[in-house]
Amino acid sequence: MGTRRGRWARGGLATALALATLSLGATAPAHAVDGEECDVATLPESESLADTKVRTSAPMARMHVPEAHEITDGTGVTVAVVDSGIQPGLPIDTGPPLRIPDVSGPILSGHGTIVAGLVAGREGVAPGARVIDVRVLDTETPDYSQQQKGVTSAGLTAGIRQLIAVTRTERIGVVNISLSVGQDDPNLRAAIKDLVARDVVVVASAGNADAEASESFKGTPGSDAPVYPADYPGVLAVSAVAPDNNDLRGLVAPNKQTDVAAPTYEALSYNTTGQKCLVVEVATSWAAAEVSGVVALLRAAYPRDNAKQIVGRLEATAEGSDEVANPWTGAGVVQAHDALTRTLVLGRSGKVDRTVREVSADAMAPPAPRRIDLFGPSRTLLLWAGLLAGALMALAFILRPLARR
Repeated sequence: MGTRRGRWARGGLATALALATLSLGATAPAHAVDGEECDVATLPESESLADTKVRTSAPMARMHVPEAHEITDGTGVTVAVVDSGIQPGLPIDTGPPLRIPDVSGPILSGHGTIVAGLVAGREGVAPGARVIDVRVLDTETPDYSQQQKGVTSAGLTAGIRQLIAVTRTERIGVVNISLSVGQDDPNLRAAIKDLVARDVVVVASAGNADAEASESFKGTPGSDAPVYPADYPGVLAVSAVAPDNNDLRGLVAPNKQTDVAAPTYEALSYNTTGQKCLVVEVATSWAAAEVSGVVALLRAAYPRDNAKQIVGRLEATAEGSDEVANPWTGAGVVQAHDALTRTLVLGRSGKVDRTVREVSADAMAPPAPRRIDLFGPSRTLLLWAGLLAGALMALAFILRPLARR
């Protein structure tokens, strides 16, 4: 892929689902990438490339994640990653993997590994979180003659049902679904509803732009792409933003259900080779993974808050958009440190009731206001005049006998 645009499209669903959030595409920034790129096609048997030389993540800086890590790293929170599987042996705290019956054999796609690294890798958003690997597909471009499994609503439904069974014995705080299908499925809708009912924050990608249609139609504020499960009630739908606030039209799908957004270009993760890699796409798959990490931080810091309150906190502290209704970025770019530290009062429905004014611990109550006596000077003058008159009368009474003599 020699063109700049093609370089951004690696690992996409070019022939599968036009709106599936695995499809990647954007316009490359002017500066060059230094090191190995995150690529869903990079597998352990691939030619070994050098690790990326980049040590800081631009998206982490914009979302103020390093400052958030001074408060929590997500320890104690479990995040389920419903995806193509996570390569074992990476510096990610993972439990025993779950698989739907139709997928087996070696991992054929690096998508799930990249997602997991963004959520909870050493350079990820919530490095202290534990990850449950829920594998629901083999590859984005399956070879059906080899019985390979792609992205389907049936596969997503089966994986979610397995997770629901796990919630009976283990607390799962966040579920990341960086996958999508373009048609509503009653079975998938019901599975998501049951998962949300278990006080789980379900985070899903809000959809990338259709690469074939983006040149002629880039969407309008009234456009609404059908993207599931992101469009289902109770799901936190996440879009992506481009570097330097570049135009998003033609990069991500305009989706009225979009709740928040996150930057993705130059985020750090891992390829299935085990090497650190650099994300070079603007894609909602990676944005959803980052926001899942921020949600894990919030669930660690506010263990008593329910899922709606966590989402409400995330939305109330997002970096706002200029547009009132924005199907590309929702409430705006997630701000991890603000979400952790801003004092908010949220009802059980997740709506912000009011903010709380912070008071210093050694603050003292001010003295009571002094009562102003409007007649004070006159009253004092009358008092002295009365005393003087009384004294004169007493003196006259004493001197009266002497005057008669």
